[in-house]
Amino acid sequence: MYPEYNVYNQYFNSQNYREYANNNEIISLNEAIELIKKSVADEREDEMFYGNLILQAPTEKAKQIIQNIKEDEAKHNQILRNLYYQFTGQQIPITPIPRNFNSTNYKENLERALFGELNAVVKYRKILGTMPSGNSYTLVMSIMTDELRHASEYNFLISTTK
Repeated sequence: MYPEYNVYNQYFNSQNYREYANNNEIISLNEAIELIKKSVADEREDEMFYGNLILQAPTEKAKQIIQNIKEDEAKHNQILRNLYYQFTGQQIPITPIPRNFNSTNYKENLERALFGELNAVVKYRKILGTMPSGNSYTLVMSIMTDELRHASEYNFLISTTK
């Protein structure tokens, strides 16, 4: 009754896939595992940076938004640690992160946080494409959607900061 569309063959043949892969940095599972390991440190650094940002926030509403984001980063750190252990059977050691908060300008720090969240989305999208099971896929997707929400919240904070 309905015409049959073969979108994959028509628009996304093997040549198109190779071009897509080259342009979008499709990675292997081993590369994703290394990104997960790096992401543990990144999430911890973000958590510490956001703790500093809370101290700069001018209102209780802003402090609460950033506090919620900070708590999400701690949750992401634990999820990523668990994923890494699932894939490798090894624990990632907890290492101290040096405090690198040079700017005391609240708005600049909000912008740094915003772009950090957006860069994290790109990284998690790469990892997401390699996840072999529904559970690991769902966990990485939840982190990625949190990062998108965080970016929106930082946009809100930037737009309401004088």
